Amino acid sequence: MFKFPWLVVYSIIAFNITAFTLLLQLDFLIFNSIIAKIIAWIFTLAAWAIAYINRDKYFTIK
Repeated sequence: MFKFPWLVVYSIIAFNITAFTLLLQLDFLIFNSIIAKIIAWIFTLAAWAIAYINRDKYFTIK
């Protein structure tokens, strides 16, 4: 039927994690821990890496 790329799903998740990380980096959130910022950036890089790794995978919508 219709092939839907996993890249779209992973990119949406990675973009949301990136937005959270940027808000954390700009000190717009309640906590201002350097360790939290480092962990958030690691999660952001991991999310984009997973999106890149799965860029050629699809699931079929029936």
